[in-house]
Amino acid sequence: MIDEPLLALLGLNAREIKLYKVVLKNQRIAPAELARLAGIKRTTAYSLARGLVEKGMLIEDSTRRPRVFIAATPDDLQIVIESERKRSSDRQELLRKLAEEVSQVNAETSYPVPRIRFVEENKLESYLHQAMPEWDKSMIKTDPTWWGFQDHTFIDFFLESAEWYWEQAPKVIDLKLLTNRSTTEQQLSGKFERRHVKFWGEATNFISTTWVCGDYIIMINTRNHPFYLVEIHDKLMAHDQREVFKNLWPLV
Repeated sequence: MIDEPLLALLGLNAREIKLYKVVLKNQRIAPAELARLAGIKRTTAYSLARGLVEKGMLIEDSTRRPRVFIAATPDDLQIVIESERKRSSDRQELLRKLAEEVSQVNAETSYPVPRIRFVEENKLESYLHQAMPEWDKSMIKTDPTWWGFQDHTFIDFFLESAEWYWEQAPKVIDLKLLTNRSTTEQQLSGKFERRHVKFWGEATNFISTTWVCGDYIIMINTRNHPFYLVEIHDKLMAHDQREVFKNLWPLV
């Protein structure tokens, strides 16, 4: 006798199990007789039997009049098993591809392609005044500290811009920079309480500047002409650079 819990595990409901067992017992049966023996309306019995045909458990012989339903043989069921295995494998592959595409969409949504801007020497100072408010917004949103290292020549050439910034900078923002020892930097040091600078050893000589301002990385050359600025707007890169400076700061 067929185990009913096994049929239930295969996804058959109570009426389908009852109908299947009737077909299995009779081997070959017409819809009207199937409905009578199962105690189900003829239209319902036919609909349920057709569902079992689609599942591979019954075979419908429509060459006979009236047509009959036949229980699938072990060989027939083996074919169903192979078909299910292939369907499952195909479905797994489709789901894998879907997962890759969803991951790509999420990555593109969360981390857009970096935006890079190059600023030449003759536009550098005006760009600093133009961009600093945007950098401020990004820092306030992510981390209100201006991190990085700085070639002291930046202050030598842009002292007025630095003083202008700190006279009107948002009060939540502070600065923690590593830099070279220089007369100009020592004069500026301590003038603004939220501007913190450390000199990293006697032999240290930064020859360029890198700032991390929120989701922006700003790299500046003021050591040699022509001066230039490169701004990268990238959340991932800025995050990792900021973590480096956060860990370095207590060690200096």
